[in-house]
Amino acid sequence: MTEPERDVLEEVHALITGLESHADPRVGEQVAVLLERIDAVHRTALTHLISAIHGMAGEAFVNRLTADPAVRLLLMSYDLVAVDRRIQTEEALDQVRRHLHAHGIDVELLEVVGGVIYARLHGFDGSGLPLEAVQHDLEEALRAGLLGFQELVLGDRRPGMVPQSLVSLGGPKRAQRPVYRRVLASEDIEPGQMRAVELEDLPLLLVNLGGEIHALRNRCGDSPLPLEFGTLENDVLRCSWHGCRYDVRSGKRLDREGERVDVFPVTVAEGQIRVALGVEPVEAA
Repeated sequence: MTEPERDVLEEVHALITGLESHADPRVGEQVAVLLERIDAVHRTALTHLISAIHGMAGEAFVNRLTADPAVRLLLMSYDLVAVDRRIQTEEALDQVRRHLHAHGIDVELLEVVGGVIYARLHGFDGSGLPLEAVQHDLEEALRAGLLGFQELVLGDRRPGMVPQSLVSLGGPKRAQRPVYRRVLASEDIEPGQMRAVELEDLPLLLVNLGGEIHALRNRCGDSPLPLEFGTLENDVLRCSWHGCRYDVRSGKRLDREGERVDVFPVTVAEGQIRVALGVEPVEAA
């Protein structure tokens, strides 16, 4: 996000906050109604627009549109695209990971809390690079690829740390969280292996990269051809049918600009691998 964009969003947020806390309670009520009406108009129009685009150009073209961080975040805010914000962060970090890998540095994403990103560096001590330069590269990648990015913290989140609130332009909206479903026991897929599974009739390919599990749609692009017979070279999956090359972490196609395969959030707990295909509202406390 550029500085002018950030300034505009902060100004809008300040204006809305000021009106909602107006001395006359009727002003706050009217602002809430106004935001709800704007939300209804945008939600209806965007739903019709995405349906029309999908009908005319197909799923592959919609996937290309949602590869843009700004477009994807807008559609996510209206439940039109269910993408975990952690995946967005991983994709942004991937833009600088290869450069850092050349110096022996790996970036582990720990947590995404609003616009604050918590990450840990591995192999930094022997890299010979200044910490300020590494952090600067990471922050630039996050600013370019993660809409709403505010701060990068290298280390675990300390108790009591609360990030600044993000700007909401769509009016009141219930928070969403991924719904994880069990697909496989973690012991059933060794590091460097791939396993094809199905979850709710969706073909998935699980990939174990050094103990880190990733889930991709088991199809090469918008074709019906599966990726499970491909070759895994570090974190790059090469399709056996066309030779297409995909980044396993982000799903981005490396040999052609603007294409990708869908990736899904993964969690491993109590020896079970779980994948999230959708989201559900978070109940208010």
